[in-house]
This record gives sequence, C-alpha cells and structure tokens, in this order.
Amino acid sequence: MCEHLGGIIIAASVEAKRWGIKTGTPVWEARKLYPKIILTKTNPSRYRFYTSRFLKVFADYTDRIEKYSIDEAFLDLTMACNIRGYQNGVLQKMDPWQEAVRIIEEIKLRMVTEVGDYITCSAGISYSKLVAKIASDLQKPNGLVIVRPEDKDSLYDRLVLTDVPGIGNRQERNLNKLGILTLKDLRDYPLSKLVTHFGIGGVHLHSMGQLEGTWKESFGDDVIASPMKSIGHMYTIPMEYRKKGVFRSVLYKLSEMVAARLRVNGLMGNHVYAHAYNGDEVHVGKGAKIGYHSQDGRELYLEALNLLAQTTSLSELENNTYFVGVTVGGLVPFVPQAALFEDTERRQRLSLALDKINNKYEDFTIARVPAFLARDIIRDSVGFGRMKEFKTTFMRGGQGRFK
Repeated sequence: MCEHLGGIIIAASVEAKRWGIKTGTPVWEARKLYPKIILTKTNPSRYRFYTSRFLKVFADYTDRIEKYSIDEAFLDLTMACNIRGYQNGVLQKMDPWQEAVRIIEEIKLRMVTEVGDYITCSAGISYSKLVAKIASDLQKPNGLVIVRPEDKDSLYDRLVLTDVPGIGNRQERNLNKLGILTLKDLRDYPLSKLVTHFGIGGVHLHSMGQLEGTWKESFGDDVIASPMKSIGHMYTIPMEYRKKGVFRSVLYKLSEMVAARLRVNGLMGNHVYAHAYNGDEVHVGKGAKIGYHSQDGRELYLEALNLLAQTTSLSELENNTYFVGVTVGGLVPFVPQAALFEDTERRQRLSLALDKINNKYEDFTIARVPAFLARDIIRDSVGFGRMKEFKTTFMRGGQGRFK
C-alpha cells in the first residue's frame, strides 16, 4: 500500500519498494512501475497524533531528542548508556553499546504496547547521526543495527551512493558523470576536485564519502526550537480541479493557513513571497517587503495576489497554474497594531475567534468565503517541514496546539 499527496508518493510500503517505488516518485511513474498499485489518501492528523505518542516514549530515556521528521527522531543516549551496575556484588561500568541495545529494545516493546501494535520501528545505533540514520535503514522493517567506529569500513561493501542521506538520484547522476560510481569512489575522490565541480557542496559530499557527514551533532532546543525564519504553504491542485478556475480560492486558503500558523506561534511577518507553476514554461514568483507586519489571511492574500499580478496576467495563472505557494518571512513576535482607517483590533479578535471554533471542530468549519470554497480542494498535508513548530503546535492544516 502506498500513500499519495499532490501527485507524488509520500510513503511506500515494503512491497512497493521492491518494485522501485520510493518516496517522491510521481504517481504516474508508480503506476507504470506497478499498474496494480493501491493508492490511499493521507491522514496527517492521525500521523501527528502518533508522532506525539512515540516522542513521549523517547522522552523517558533522554531529553536530548531531535525530531527529524514526522516519523523519525535522533536520540542522544550517551548519558543513559554510560552507567554503572553491580555484577557479582561489584560496581562495574556497563558496555555502552549493549546498554544502548537494551534501551532500544525496551523502546521498541513500548512502541507496540503504548503507541500501536501495528506500528514497527527500525533503529540504528552508531557514533554519529549520519551513520545511525544509515544503520536504521539497513534492516527494515523492525530492525536494529549497530555500527561501531571500527565497523565503518564494512559499510562501503553494503551501501550504494543513494543509501547515504543527502545523495538522491539526481546527485548520483552528477557523481556518475565524474566517474564516481560507488561509495568507495566518492571516499577516494579528491576533495579539491569535488569543490571545483560542486562548490561548497563538494565539502559535504566529501564528508559523506568518509561516512562522517556534516550534520550538526547537537540535539534539543538549539536545533528544534531555533527561531523560525519563515512560514509557508505550497500546494499542488488536484487534477480534477485544474480547469475549474480555483486558483484564487486556493491562494486565499493557503494565505489563511499561513496566517493561522503565524497566530498559533505568536508571530507576524512583513515579507511576502508568492509563486505559481504549471509544470511547463509558466513558473512565476515574486517576493517583497510590505509596509507593515501581518498575521491576517486576507491581508496576506491581497499582497500575494498583487505580487503575482506584477509578474504575469492573473487570467494566465487562473488557466494554467496547478502549483501555488505563499510564504511569509521577516518574522517577529506578535504585537497589536493600530491603524487610522481600519479596525485592525476587531479583525484580530475575529481571526482568533475563528481559530478557536475551527480548532474545536475542524479546520475551515467557518472561514471567509474564498477560503471556504477551497475547503475541499486543499487536503491536509503531512507537514514534514514543520518540525520546528511541532513542539508548540499540533496542526490539522496549520491550526491547533500540540499537548
């Protein structure tokens, strides 16, 4: 079974992967690889519910947790594993690797009993986040793999280039053009030549080849709760709606979704960026600072629409666009703003009241008419890029609170 969002596979079952269907594979390509593929709609609110459940389990073992994605996390168990225990009445230091195994096996058992008996998890134990991530992928589903520092060289015979996080199919093709066909080739390729060809990216590729990685080896608030620089939403309009003139409604709803996330995080922004794409030659985008800070969906929509109108005709976008995006930057903590000719305080109270109603029942139960018209067009998204918000925000499409 696979799941899809906006025309791509966002999660592939073990069976689907055997046919070469991976995350990010376009649905048309997945059908070509296996015509009998079963596609199901996503259930993001349920995913986020279970994410919160397994994070609570992890928190019983360490407070150094990096929430990497909706279904992955890094745990720093260094302190938990460097313990002492009694053996034959003598206090002795335990083997940290075996202690890590014991903890992970206990977590896996608790995942079954406390999160869901149909949920399995694969784990990797290693000396760095990069290698731990690689190890977790070596034995799926429900595996547990240890890679000690002295085991690193053995990985070169087991891995292909795309097994290393950060090296996708496109990057693999670029490396192949340089004669780099295996991970060993990348390990042995001169750093200077990689930098000449890829710029600063060559440094990262060199580190990947050494199985060292350039991932920040830190956890907790310094990684997850660092200040957000922007909040945005992008959406691919489903095929059945692309010829129905829904561009403006979709843009409006995206603006309202961004605004809701700004409000729940206590932020407002003064830089708006909007873009639209039709998959062919029409790809327009424009960003600009606006003369005020906002967390109001209607204001953001009007600014986004104005920006797009400066790049091309809106009728062209209405007829040809199927990918739409709105992002707000220049984020600062929210402070009430007054205006001479508009009742901004009243609009702010109205927005907060709508948030409460929609959070209690369902997103966009009540909304401004243009956003309401797009209620059934835009489905809730998984939100892989929102892990910074996950600590304080538990969203269905951008609203609500994580408890």
